[in-house]
Amino acid sequence: MKKNMLSLSNYVTIFENHSQHFSPTDVVKICKRMNNPKRDFLFVNPLQGKHIPVNPSKAFSLFEELTQEVVKGTNKTEKTVVIGFAETATAIGNYLASHLPNCIYYMQTTREILRNKTPVLEFKEEHSHATEQLLYGDIHRLQECDRIIFVDDEISTGNTILNFIHELEKINVHADYGVASILNWQNQEWATKFSNLKISTFCLVRGKITNLKAIVPISTSYLDTAFVKVRCNPNVIEIPCDVSSFSKERIGFIPHDFKMFSHTLYSQIATQITNYLPKNNENILVLGTEECMFSPMVFGKMLAEKQHVNVCCHATTRSPIETSTLKDYAIQYRYPITSCYNKERKTYIYNLQKYDRIYIVTDVIPTEEFIIDISSALVSTGCKLETIVFIVLKG
Repeated sequence: MKKNMLSLSNYVTIFENHSQHFSPTDVVKICKRMNNPKRDFLFVNPLQGKHIPVNPSKAFSLFEELTQEVVKGTNKTEKTVVIGFAETATAIGNYLASHLPNCIYYMQTTREILRNKTPVLEFKEEHSHATEQLLYGDIHRLQECDRIIFVDDEISTGNTILNFIHELEKINVHADYGVASILNWQNQEWATKFSNLKISTFCLVRGKITNLKAIVPISTSYLDTAFVKVRCNPNVIEIPCDVSSFSKERIGFIPHDFKMFSHTLYSQIATQITNYLPKNNENILVLGTEECMFSPMVFGKMLAEKQHVNVCCHATTRSPIETSTLKDYAIQYRYPITSCYNKERKTYIYNLQKYDRIYIVTDVIPTEEFIIDISSALVSTGCKLETIVFIVLKG
């Protein structure tokens, strides 16, 4: 591999950085997509709490900076609906909605089918590995609001946003629009198009992709990290929870105040797992599942504060990324995991490490296959079976 070929400057030119705490190289790592002919490279954010373990307070600090960009650029009298994009931006969207003074409703897109519910709309996220997206919720909130803010981790062009707006207009939604993202790579043509359509953009890092056909120079991809499947009798604890659940997150709700949400969520979980709470200074992993990211990260943040432990958070994902042990490459270990939601779906977890205690926070009863796979993968890193707790948030 040529020297410094994973350098960000080989893929993008940075124009602006609005973050006061993080540099562009803090929030963007170059990785290689698996079997994707559309684009070889992928931007991975190590502070987002998705692919790479991160201290949840760092993630929320990043989200807060994006939130402040939105607050500065919007009218506080406007009734606003925030829509977070699955899979990677559900936590960012939820955080922004809970801190935006004028947000009257929060929604997220989903790739899950909700029984006995009819989606408001369906659309395609064309650049993604899983293109179908659904939106459930109260259509009247969309029709009556003044502004809709879409939240994503990254915008390359904005074509997905335009597809979304086109579908909204079909159901008689006519609002002002904005897009909030950690990264914005729109070129001048797309930026002008958005400006002409009066679609506001808010971001922390703005730049331009220099070559869409650029190849990540990894000569050989590494195989999935092997692990032996173990027998386990897991601790699966269902938590009655009135602030977070599978359906609540996906059918839309009036946002909670973040502090109230945090204390309520932690209290409702902690009182049910007193025998499994950590000891001082233990190294803890709080793991989310696919679209379920926000509540695990909030629990992780509160756990660190209340129990005086070291916490990392990330989540399983549908996104397939190549691994490499090359220096400075962000994704080094890939574990294939059966989905928590569907035993026929393959997902991944990256960069697992050894921890003293693990909390897997999800919003459905996990599949048996998922329990075995994730437990076995964790054991292969040196974790002990008895320290793994599955927490299921039930509305």
